Amino acid sequence: MASSSIFAAVGTLLANGPGILLLSALVASLVLIWDWRWAIAGAATILLGVSSLAAALHEPAPAVTAAQWLASLVSLLLLGLSAYLHRPGATAHPHGNWLLRLLALGFLAGAWWMLDPGVALPIFTRVETDLLIWIGLCSALLLGLSAAPFSTGIGLLLLTAVAQNIAAVLLPGSGLAVLVGIAQILLALGCAYAMLAQPVRTSRWQTAPARRSAQAIEPTAAPQPRPSRLFPGRVIRPRRPSGIEEAAETLKVASSPGAGASAKEGV
Repeated sequence: MASSSIFAAVGTLLANGPGILLLSALVASLVLIWDWRWAIAGAATILLGVSSLAAALHEPAPAVTAAQWLASLVSLLLLGLSAYLHRPGATAHPHGNWLLRLLALGFLAGAWWMLDPGVALPIFTRVETDLLIWIGLCSALLLGLSAAPFSTGIGLLLLTAVAQNIAAVLLPGSGLAVLVGIAQILLALGCAYAMLAQPVRTSRWQTAPARRSAQAIEPTAAPQPRPSRLFPGRVIRPRRPSGIEEAAETLKVASSPGAGASAKEGV
């Protein structure tokens, strides 16, 4: 009962209007802010908060709530460690920009406001049902707007958390909530492996020092002489003498004194 009171005490803090709005805003922020640190912290608050909220309102078995907390923490720990060890690969796949994500989220919220489905699950209150549906829709946006394994893992964890809370309340003695928690850990493990297996992307800031060191080691080639230029882009080429200039040069050489002396010596 001590553990049940701890979970119920945490859920009591969220079982009001500001607490529900806080969880809903955190879910929406996961779609807008694509940062692995914020995603881990926000997903942990959402998963633990939703399970504590169910513990405060429906009072399931303390072991079920403890299993939910354990599965959520282990899954997020796997994703967080893999993202920390492989941070360049965490964003290897492109995702939509912030404007596209904002438009998608605004369209979803506007459609929710206009249609107002008004669905309530058995035993659950209307506000709890709306919160679970909102978490499921935002997790679908996470899965659809990015192909990165980390975002896929966060989206799958949110979806399985919705199923886990429904199973814990509607089927309290079936053990289905524990099986969903095991599935959470396996999904997080698979996404963490996919994240570590993808190639590492190095930015230009990381490759710049290596390029400078390679340039310092390699000997530079000697500069080649460039022809003189009178105009930019135009090379001065030697002018070929004409026939008259060649004949005048030949007569000049023949009439020179050196040429006559050589001819006498030959005779």
